[in-house]
Amino acid sequence: MKLSYLILFSFLLCGTGGCFTVCSNKDFSYSKLSPDEYAAVLRDSSNYYLIDVRTAVEYNRSHLAGAVNFSYLNFHIGRDVDTLDRKKTVLVYCQTCHRSPLAARKMKKMGFRKVYDLKGGYKKWMASRFNS
Repeated sequence: MKLSYLILFSFLLCGTGGCFTVCSNKDFSYSKLSPDEYAAVLRDSSNYYLIDVRTAVEYNRSHLAGAVNFSYLNFHIGRDVDTLDRKKTVLVYCQTCHRSPLAARKMKKMGFRKVYDLKGGYKKWMASRFNS
């Protein structure tokens, strides 16, 4: 069973070109922010969605305060974010910044306008908080 998930996940990565870049255009803005930049957005704004796309197990271990868990690997993130306002800024993160760009691509296709991604993911966030 786990092997089939690994094969499917590998297929999804290959299907996206193996590249973790999301391109901005006139209708969509995507930026990877350092942990400090990400923290500044969280601190200085309140008009955003904070979405953790890790698994429920990862989320339940620890997560950013106020984050909702829409696991990318559950293959229904589109359904999870479908009711959200497309004009509102989205802050997204995963464990190491591999799943979150894939989620951002999906949000781009769904008509979201602005997505900020946590560069290095939650792992780097935690390291930056303990090493400051």
